[in-house]
Amino acid sequence: MTRLFSAALLALGLSASAAAATPYWVDYGVTLNARSGPGTSYHVVGKLHSCAKVHVVGYNHGWAKISTKHGYYWVSAKYLQNHACQTHYKPKKKTYGHGHSHGNNY
Repeated sequence: MTRLFSAALLALGLSASAAAATPYWVDYGVTLNARSGPGTSYHVVGKLHSCAKVHVVGYNHGWAKISTKHGYYWVSAKYLQNHACQTHYKPKKKTYGHGHSHGNNY
């Protein structure tokens, strides 16, 4: 069984260590192109939005190979971070007239 698993990984072009995908997140404020190969000359096949969680299974010269439920894609590794995005949203007080606030804060 182990040989079959290793053979399947080799057929996919992955090493045994790459089988365990590592979670990463797209940098805050970035829309990242998902490509068919590791470089800008490859076709853009989709987009990943800011803070999207991805699973990195390998690297090639600054490009990360990611695994999704739809298959494998390549993204620029420099736009990935190893922690979830932290958003610091603080609702503003509603003010009326001369800076006086009335009612509830939303």
